[in-house]
This record gives sequence, C-alpha cells and structure tokens, in this order.
Amino acid sequence: MRITKKAVPAIAVGMLLVASLAACSSSETSDATTSPSASPMVSESPSDLVGGDPSTWSPVRITPDDDGLTQDLVVGQAVIFEGFQEGATFESSDPMVFTASDAQGDGESTTVAGGQALAAGTSEVIAKDGSVELATITFVVTAE
Repeated sequence: MRITKKAVPAIAVGMLLVASLAACSSSETSDATTSPSASPMVSESPSDLVGGDPSTWSPVRITPDDDGLTQDLVVGQAVIFEGFQEGATFESSDPMVFTASDAQGDGESTTVAGGQALAAGTSEVIAKDGSVELATITFVVTAE
C-alpha cells in the first residue's frame, strides 16, 4: 500500500477523531457522583406538581365518558375537552368561575375545546351537539 502526501493528513485527522471519541466515552465516574457528601435530590412526595402557577400545570383532560363527573380545580388551572364529536359546543353555567370555549378552526389549523378556572366557586359545563346533551361536568374551583 502506498501512502501519498494527501493521505497523511487525512489519516492523522482520522486518528485524532478516534482518540477524541474514546476519551469522550470514558466509563469513569466523576467525583461528584461518587462522593459521599453529594446528596440526592428528593421530592417531598410523588404527587407534587412542578411550578407554583396552575396555568403551567398539565391540563385536566375531560372526555364524554366523564359525564356526571365533579372535578376539583384551582384558580388558573386549565381543562381540555377531548374525544367529543366535531362541532360539539361547551356552555358554562357561570363563566365568571369557569370559562369554556369550543374547538375552532378552518381545516388547516384547529384549536381544541377547553376552558380555565377563573375564580372560586362552582360551574356546570354542558357539552352539546345541537340540542342533544353529550355530557355534564361540574367544576368546583378553589383559590390556591
């Protein structure tokens, strides 16, 4: 095999690359992970939510199977109505406590139906398809 002047730099770069990858894949642990003084992060309980603002929490999902459900919420918490037929409407008995919105779109982009707890109190949301009631959900909203 004959090595040319052009092949030498390519071989050197290849060898450096292999050496760099080997150094990056070291199986040695750092002192921070093996040190007895390093304390693990422990949460207070597995049900703790991350973030103090309910609007940053994952929304509560409501489906037609939840008909008759009473759902507890805190002010700021969001709800998504999913699994309802296209064109379903959602009406809140007290929009000052819980506001509901229908899915909207033009076929290219669509928003989902949902709502948000606005103030402490109780609001009943009725999902309808025209005049046919699909589900009734009661939301009990408390201040945080």
